[in-house]
Amino acid sequence: MYWAPYLALVINLLIIRFMPKHLTKRDIYVTWAVIALVNLSTDVTLDLYFKLYEIGGPGVQIGVHLIELTLGASFGIIFLNFMPGKMKAFASYMAAWLVMTILFELLMVKVGFIRYTGWEWWYSVPYYIAAFYFVRWHLFFIRKEN
Repeated sequence: MYWAPYLALVINLLIIRFMPKHLTKRDIYVTWAVIALVNLSTDVTLDLYFKLYEIGGPGVQIGVHLIELTLGASFGIIFLNFMPGKMKAFASYMAAWLVMTILFELLMVKVGFIRYTGWEWWYSVPYYIAAFYFVRWHLFFIRKEN
């Protein structure tokens, strides 16, 4: 059993519980579901279909599935909760988060939770940038619909 992603999830859940909320319960609920679906879909495609990396070992494990549905979404909620509204500030904020997410991914590689089989860490950079812009758009979209 890999402890690092579960420890990160516990820390993230504590942060979410005690952070000053700038998101509504609806924002959190809808965003959590969307990020979990995108994260799971991406990893099923890149891990299980294209076999570019393995998460938690080969095949499907229930513990990894739990992390797939929670860890990325918890990071996404924290990211959105503190996200600045202005694009200039967002660019710096996103750059800091990009460094943090890459370092976190490399930590997961170091502890053996992720094993690259055809992936390179820098392939994740455009994915994370796209994800940051997507969740920013997503939040504005769901709030606009109200």
